[in-house]
Amino acid sequence: MSLWTQHGGPTIARKRLALVCLCVALPVLSLGYQIAAKQTALDLSEVPFGWVWFARLVHLHWAWALLAFEIASFAAWMTALSEMKLSAAFPMSAIGYVLIILTSWVMYREPASAAQVAGGAMILAGIWQIGRATPDQEDAP
Repeated sequence: MSLWTQHGGPTIARKRLALVCLCVALPVLSLGYQIAAKQTALDLSEVPFGWVWFARLVHLHWAWALLAFEIASFAAWMTALSEMKLSAAFPMSAIGYVLIILTSWVMYREPASAAQVAGGAMILAGIWQIGRATPDQEDAP
């Protein structure tokens, strides 16, 4: 069952807009997950691993945000896969890698190496190339 079969289906423009929003949501949710994971790790860095660590984890807002981002990411990914070809959906999720490099540099003052910057540029160039492919190019072996 498609997302669109429940209510008679949208117009082509509405479906395209929804898929674009979904493709934007995937890397943003991934970025949110990574930020929540980093903050959780920072909050737990002084606590030795054990029962106290788990007790502290349960009370951290960032840990709950991490779980929420994971659930939302899973739902968005399953929806994307039900509506799009894997070859179209997966490259969009790679934008998350570039966002994570930028966020780690801006929020956490972590240095970005030349290799990370070059790799991020290659990811974006690859996604751009895939996005430019015409439907007949996508089906070619």
